[in-house]
Amino acid sequence: MKHVSDLTIRGATNKDIKGTIEVLKTVYLQDVTWAEKAIKKLLATENYVILVAELDDQVVGFIDYHILPSIWEKWNEATINNLFIHKDYQGKGIGSRLLEEVIKRTDEIGIVELHVGTEKNNKRAIRLYKKHGFLKEYLLLERVKKTFPKEV
Repeated sequence: MKHVSDLTIRGATNKDIKGTIEVLKTVYLQDVTWAEKAIKKLLATENYVILVAELDDQVVGFIDYHILPSIWEKWNEATINNLFIHKDYQGKGIGSRLLEEVIKRTDEIGIVELHVGTEKNNKRAIRLYKKHGFLKEYLLLERVKKTFPKEV
């Protein structure tokens, strides 16, 4: 394995779907077919960005975010949706590198607010985000239906 300094971060393409699925398989994945369709759809969505971290021609992590105009402010905002690192590559700074790239890209296009949410007990993720300047906290509530549709 090459050193993490050899990491390449780039925009994802449809060719990276398999690699992102492999990353998800090592940390959390319910349904491969669903995830493949979702990633393909997100790659085609305007103002939705997926970045992959690649090492030795293998996707070892990814981060995704979307950009939307604020209704009450005169600027665009971005929200990070996912940050996943292959379990064999966790703790090597790859998450920080991906997060730094999102911060750089959103700063370059004038994003004023960059948001991220995580599970309230995910101490590792919270430390990572705070280390990179995410300080203001707010409460995000979730409603989960008691029954799930068979197919969406």
